[in-house]
Amino acid sequence: MPAHAPPGEGTQERFARRMLAERAAQLAARRDGNAMQGAPGRRMLVLDVGGRECCIDLDAVLRVTDPAWSDMPRRPDCPASVRGVYGYQGDLYTVFDLAMLLEEEAQPAPGAMILLRSVSSVPLARIALLAGAARGVMDIPATAPSVLPSGFPTAVLPGGRHVVVLDPVRLFSVRYSGV
Repeated sequence: MPAHAPPGEGTQERFARRMLAERAAQLAARRDGNAMQGAPGRRMLVLDVGGRECCIDLDAVLRVTDPAWSDMPRRPDCPASVRGVYGYQGDLYTVFDLAMLLEEEAQPAPGAMILLRSVSSVPLARIALLAGAARGVMDIPATAPSVLPSGFPTAVLPGGRHVVVLDPVRLFSVRYSGV
């Protein structure tokens, strides 16, 4: 201990170093334990879209409701996936057929409509998606890179089923044109 150090400082420094070392060891053990258990999944809404299971982050979903929308006059540049409009709490939502956005045939009788929260990077302010059914909410594990032509990542559920993980920003970034 240096001669100019006050009495007891060496003891306090040793104590502080020991506490820091113990805390670092605890944090390292917690990190290693979490890695062994696997990262927790994200809460996702699972949808049936033309017989294919898809999911969307629950944080992106504002509301799930019955599919009730109004037809509208179509402009020439209106995408075929637009089915109409829906009014909710004073806001007008553009209703898209999710199957058509995934480059499949239109759904003849969708069973659920999902209102999405506004996303600043999507040029369309309010979006509603039509799906065959909403299957419920579950934790979806980390996603794998896509091998699908659509480019959307996939996730494997505990039962071995594969689901397509949808990201609203990615879904509309290329395919959107104004309504």
